[in-house]
Amino acid sequence: MAQQSSSTRFEKDRKVFFLLIFGFFLYLAYKILEPFLNTIIISILLASLFYPYYTKLLVKVKGRKTIASLLTSFLMVFLIVVPAIVFTTALVEQGVKSVSEVQTWIKEGNLQKIEKTPTFSKIKELGKKHLRFLDIDKLDIQGTLLKATKNFGQYLLSKGAGLLSNVAGFVMRFFIMIFLLYYLLRDGPDMLTKIKYLSPLRPEQEDRIFERIKAVSKSALLGTFVTAIAQGVAGGIGLAVSGIPGFFWGAMMGFASLIPVVGTAIIWIPACVYLLIVGKSNWAIFLAIWCIVIVGSLDNFLRPFLMKGEAQMSPFFVFLAIIGGIQVFGLIGIIYGPLILGICAVFIYLYQVEYAEMLGDED
Repeated sequence: MAQQSSSTRFEKDRKVFFLLIFGFFLYLAYKILEPFLNTIIISILLASLFYPYYTKLLVKVKGRKTIASLLTSFLMVFLIVVPAIVFTTALVEQGVKSVSEVQTWIKEGNLQKIEKTPTFSKIKELGKKHLRFLDIDKLDIQGTLLKATKNFGQYLLSKGAGLLSNVAGFVMRFFIMIFLLYYLLRDGPDMLTKIKYLSPLRPEQEDRIFERIKAVSKSALLGTFVTAIAQGVAGGIGLAVSGIPGFFWGAMMGFASLIPVVGTAIIWIPACVYLLIVGKSNWAIFLAIWCIVIVGSLDNFLRPFLMKGEAQMSPFFVFLAIIGGIQVFGLIGIIYGPLILGICAVFIYLYQVEYAEMLGDED
């Protein structure tokens, strides 16, 4: 009896020792991979999004996985990476140029001329009537605008310089991402099978989790960002036609579309007011109609279409996830926030399925 007890304790100690050693090496592996975690996660997401294209190419190249993976990786580069680099470079350049032009315009006294126009006087009177908590007569509009544009210009320059100074790191991560994407596309199903084998969950639970994560990732990320890009492009066209720098302010409109309720209006309404003040009332009316009908319809029809199905998330929660993600993870939180919230929704869904009878009994 004593020998059996001793044997049981030895077996338990051996398991604890194994788990400690295993945990130690898992920690070391994490520390080794930590600098590349963002790259790895983005590669997994991209592989998930581009896998349907990979399967189609696989049929066309007669089942040759290596060629299909290479072609899909190159497709991703041309569809996402190259446009993103061009867009970011042009955005910083036009942003700095726009800020400089605004500062020059203010310093030349154009704002003071506008303040003397009848339209501005009417707007000022409306402000006094409806915004009584503000002392509008004491507002230093010129000084505030100059300070705001200066700070914004410095911010854009610092971010642009930061991107240029980190070119080597970007190039290295880019090639790691392509390398990972290639292997994830080619060997992804085998990797997934091994993960499921190591998982203690039941097969049906594993299938639900992976299916829901894929659906949530695709609908939340695709629905949010494709809609933002579409609204930014449409808004930029309207702004450019109206005589306002379309590329930069269109990009700002795309970012603003992530904000619930107000959305793109925080860009195009001030733009319309500016056009009214400078005497371009026809263009102000055109821009307002364009943004309400064209840009607004994209939010009302395109977003629900992309986010349809079981995985759809409320725009309000997507917005909170994006803001919270940026606060916690930095800029990459734009992706991590909605993804983490989506995975949380997956486990809430699983909880509802697993404990449906108990939840029903308590009702």
